[in-house]
Amino acid sequence: MAHKTIGMLIYANPDHYPPTINAVHLLSEHFDVVLIGRNQDPAIWKYPSNVKVHRLGKYTSVREREKQSLEAKLWEYINFVAQAQKLLKEVSLIYAYDYFAYTVAYFCLLLQPKGIPLIYHNHDLNEKLFPLSSLSGWVQRGERKWAHKANFVIFPSQERALFFKKLTNFLGKTMVVPNFPRKSYFQEHPNFPNLLLERFHNPQILLQGTVSVKNSLLELIESLDFLNQSIEIKLIGYIQEADKLVIRNFSITKNVAERVKYFPPVPYNDLPPHTWKASLGVCLYKKTGINHQTMGTASNKIYEYAACGLPVIVSDQPNYREHLANESWVRFADPDNPKSIASAVEDIMSDFNKYQAMCLAARQAFEEKYNYESAFYPLFKTIQELVCGSEVKNK
Repeated sequence: MAHKTIGMLIYANPDHYPPTINAVHLLSEHFDVVLIGRNQDPAIWKYPSNVKVHRLGKYTSVREREKQSLEAKLWEYINFVAQAQKLLKEVSLIYAYDYFAYTVAYFCLLLQPKGIPLIYHNHDLNEKLFPLSSLSGWVQRGERKWAHKANFVIFPSQERALFFKKLTNFLGKTMVVPNFPRKSYFQEHPNFPNLLLERFHNPQILLQGTVSVKNSLLELIESLDFLNQSIEIKLIGYIQEADKLVIRNFSITKNVAERVKYFPPVPYNDLPPHTWKASLGVCLYKKTGINHQTMGTASNKIYEYAACGLPVIVSDQPNYREHLANESWVRFADPDNPKSIASAVEDIMSDFNKYQAMCLAARQAFEEKYNYESAFYPLFKTIQELVCGSEVKNK
């Protein structure tokens, strides 16, 4: 019997979103996949052979698109809907990521001659409505009005699911799929024991992902004041130019400029070597919104650190405590207090035997429970049931 086909939509470059990449790989083991995204920034990820990737629209960078007029953005969106609808004619289920793709999927279903199941995966919540002078404002209102058309809405944390229901009066079905890495991708380092010794003797604190002064970055840098001179910070990810200038000046003022190293973002497939070489990872967010307060299961980087056997420092907040309090490889710190961050670093790096045990525990936890294969399985079974059900219904 020929494979059924799943249509996956994201109004961005799918190569930049690890949970999307992970879902595509796992679904492609059982279904053919039509993956539709925008033609923005370079195509960098190699997908399985039964995944047909369509990058719609004229090629531009994200920054170039942000500068377009509302009229240009609207016409691009309309064209995206029209092209996606043609590509999704023969699929058995549509899986849409975030509200731009979800509204595209909704319009596509209106034009379909038969009912097709729809999964909506919400990565990040928008607590406030954007103005109607922006495309985001119109699409966001469409998402809130039509969310009930989805068979399931997926969130990376239970707290976000509950908040979404309250925000939109959503009465439909939700499911939680944490943003864990894929075990088949983060395979164990072949020289792990020797790597731990190297890490311990050349201590490096790693922050990967979006680099922003809003996310306890200055507090992290200031923590170097209280730490051994050999300890450095490595920042890798996208940063706004204004924030880069603030970091540079702050590091100079604190006399730690030589110990703070910034690297531009790299493709997801080039990130693991950076993570393996670090000594410990940090995921520090202030209480600035529902997304930052619910990173206990929604943060990719916490579990990418664990996949590479890194101890992790996270914000001392209820959501993080709820999910990680019993993990021996995790330490908690006040994201507003440099001394608290420094104390957590010292605790991790104070003794090699302790450090080694934490590294091994992190890797074991990833292999046994904090991997995408385990997290995605309940949703995979649901998708199987929906696809089979829709096939029977449409005969």
